[in-house]
Amino acid sequence: MSTNKHPKELWILALTELCERFAFWGVGNLLVLYLIEYYQFPDEKATHIYGIFSGCAAFLPLLGGWIADRWNYQSPLFLGALINAIGCFLIASGEISLLYVSLFIIACGYGIFTPSILTVLGYTYRDKPHLREAGFSIYYASINVGVFLALLSLGTLAKLVNWHVAFFIAGVVQIGGLIPLIFYLVKHKETYRSLKMAQKTYHAAKAPLTPIEKSRLIVIGSFCIVSILFWIAYNQAFSSMAIFAHSFMNQTIGSWTIPEGVFLSSESFFLILLAPLLAALYHYLQKMHKDPSPATKTALSLFAIAGCFCVMMIASLAIPSQAQTARVSSFYLIGAYFLMAVGEMLLAPIGLSMVSRLAPKRYTALAIGIWYVCVGIAFYNGGLLAGLMDKTGGLFNFFSIFVFMTLIPAIGMSLFSKKLTQMSHLNAAPHQSFTDVDR
Repeated sequence: MSTNKHPKELWILALTELCERFAFWGVGNLLVLYLIEYYQFPDEKATHIYGIFSGCAAFLPLLGGWIADRWNYQSPLFLGALINAIGCFLIASGEISLLYVSLFIIACGYGIFTPSILTVLGYTYRDKPHLREAGFSIYYASINVGVFLALLSLGTLAKLVNWHVAFFIAGVVQIGGLIPLIFYLVKHKETYRSLKMAQKTYHAAKAPLTPIEKSRLIVIGSFCIVSILFWIAYNQAFSSMAIFAHSFMNQTIGSWTIPEGVFLSSESFFLILLAPLLAALYHYLQKMHKDPSPATKTALSLFAIAGCFCVMMIASLAIPSQAQTARVSSFYLIGAYFLMAVGEMLLAPIGLSMVSRLAPKRYTALAIGIWYVCVGIAFYNGGLLAGLMDKTGGLFNFFSIFVFMTLIPAIGMSLFSKKLTQMSHLNAAPHQSFTDVDR
């Protein structure tokens, strides 16, 4: 794949997103361990708080998208980044009175920032639809570079120094993310100005939804519903699977004891490895006219995450139902995270690309917000389900829940993939788009 064909804005926006996700998920993905180790919260309470936090964070992009579609796509980027940094600095204080306030502030920053940056990214591909999924996959890799670096560095700092320093560094990195954002607005101001003009023109037209747009909304809704089941299972990566790593996994390699954050970062590491490979594969298949449809890729993602929890079931076979500790090989968890990464790369960037492409253009950020609402619903319920680890008659039974939860919709998506592709009208021109206005 020739990456120089991608818009130059991709790399600047990717760096901005990397810093934002470093801060946001640096706190979020270590939250369960933080609550258990620092505040001595019981596992069920810690996973419940994580579910509320991640669910709230995913609900707020709906409001952020609504604001951005009616305001602009520049101001929410700065505002969201600054709010996120403030939340990181507050949680770094370690004051329990500020715990819930800081988590809410971080969630607000994420909700304001996310819909705008994805809308801007989608606009940069207005004339390059054939590179869209590959570009979103590259962009998604930047997200996971941020998550990987956060888990690796902040998780290690928390163990070797303390949690205060770890979360303070998260806030500093988020402030640093303003630098590439400022550079984008200065270097590519003409692109951004054309987006603002397109936004104003489209809203002024107030055109009713066309039949094609209505059909596409049904497709988006179908993907959103299926994605809920995927993200409920995915939520276990940093809740029940984090507890598994903490209590039941052998953390020693030779004479070294490895912090849990290093193992938790393996999923992001695999995502980074997979992103360029899949982007190149999509580009090649696109040229050969054999690129699988988004529905087919979604079905494959569900099969992959079902395989992830099959591995966790095997890892749990030798653990008694009432056991408090064990020393299961870490290779089980690493293998499960690899399959989870495959599933995530087949669903998340493809879903975001599809939503930003199929949504009516005057509601693009709002549609992205709805996608994240579904993630929020999933994460909240995933956090609740993680609290059932000790109540299902053993870890084998617990992890089997997520196998069936993802395997059934995988089969359904496989059966209806052609119908969903037809309803997407990928080769049909919409009534009006940002591209039309820009030209």
